Amino acid sequence: MTATSFFQNAGNKITLKLLLIFFLVLFLMIPKFMILDLVDERQRLSEQVKDEVAKGWANEQIITSPALVIPYYYLTKNDAGKTVTSSKSNFIIYPENIEAIGNLDTQSKYRSLYKVLLYESQLSFKGKFEIPDIKVAGLQDATLLYSEAYIAIGISDLKGIQSTVDLTWNGQKNKVSPGIKDINFRYMNITNNAYIQPEYSDAGSYYAVKTGMSTLVNIEDSNKIYNFSFDIDIKGSRALLFSPMAKNTSVHIKSPFPDPSFIGDFLPLHTTNDSGFDAKWSVLEYNKSLPAYQKSNNMVDIGTNLFGVKIAEAVDNYAKTHRVGKYMILFVILTFLVVFLTEIVERINIHIFQYTLIGLALAIFFTLLLSISEFWGFDLAYSGAAVATIALIFLYSLGMFKNKKSSVLLLSLMVALFSYIYVIIQLEKTALLTGSIGLFVIIALTMYVTRKIKWFEEDESNKTFIEEKKQIN
Repeated sequence: MTATSFFQNAGNKITLKLLLIFFLVLFLMIPKFMILDLVDERQRLSEQVKDEVAKGWANEQIITSPALVIPYYYLTKNDAGKTVTSSKSNFIIYPENIEAIGNLDTQSKYRSLYKVLLYESQLSFKGKFEIPDIKVAGLQDATLLYSEAYIAIGISDLKGIQSTVDLTWNGQKNKVSPGIKDINFRYMNITNNAYIQPEYSDAGSYYAVKTGMSTLVNIEDSNKIYNFSFDIDIKGSRALLFSPMAKNTSVHIKSPFPDPSFIGDFLPLHTTNDSGFDAKWSVLEYNKSLPAYQKSNNMVDIGTNLFGVKIAEAVDNYAKTHRVGKYMILFVILTFLVVFLTEIVERINIHIFQYTLIGLALAIFFTLLLSISEFWGFDLAYSGAAVATIALIFLYSLGMFKNKKSSVLLLSLMVALFSYIYVIIQLEKTALLTGSIGLFVIIALTMYVTRKIKWFEEDESNKTFIEEKKQIN
């Protein structure tokens, strides 16, 4: 009986080659994480540029409902029964109803390689206030200073106001001045909804809107109902948000922007298509946490009662490139699988260094995709980088394989692989389902192709070696 070397055994050779390929795949995960870090770095740089442009233009805009503020002194009696006045406070009343109608137009500005999406809006507000009964409000022992009453409107970034704002109060036009006094509006930062980056923050998870507009208004004790209206042209970036402080709030926004994201505690009835969106919000007093009025507290707590529209690209180039990068291991494994099966079927030896070059070519694809997408956009960048990578590996395979048929097969499978990954990236709801079915089909095809391979059958050269050894003996 003739003994053969460990490395001459066909099964052992295949096992060793598989181990080497396995460690090579692990090694290629290093450039994968480096590429993903690079994508994150470029995305952070893009966000910094957008922040700089937004600061010069205007940031996210939060527009609160108007609040009617009536200062008052609370009257008390001392031990001698004499009436005295306490410190001054504010009686804050919210509207009975408010209706806002507006248009929103977007425009793009470029800074270096980066595109920044901005918006301009024209909004019209109207509604009414109703002065509650003083006894019901618990202010029968207070002196209300109607002559000092004013309307306060919170606006998060006054840079965005583009024209003079006038408030019509019961038919009388009042000029609105910038700034609010005595009161502040605050809202809660919603986890996983970081669409707001405020300049002011209080302790905990609250953020304050400390800027806005105000104007003195005429309040007569005998007249309980006051109608108001005002128009405002305002620009901003990222998001336009409203707070439903009235008992009944209605907001209707139209825009040619085709990719809105509706955010906040309340979602609208809307239609969205290629020509833009039309969204209507309706919030009743039962849907929000604010009461009809408040006293002895100068902080208007909006809480999470915000809603509006986010103006941003649905999925930018960096997000798509990051998603593609996560599939790098799939690119590498499936390409190596095709090369390895060709090696087994054609009974040729492909050096592990050649596998390494193919793996590095696949890694370069992702850097090409990232760099080209900053100029051409994701779709053109993906096509260009894929064509270059597939062509490089195909031409290299012509020298590795015995015949062109195997190289053409590798070419076809790589085209199918790159197309398959591209389709998955474009999908949202069915991405997991499509990916799972695709992987099942790949495993099934691999099992079908390899079903007749005799992994432990000795190759022809090894048989010749054994026959020669027998003749010598």
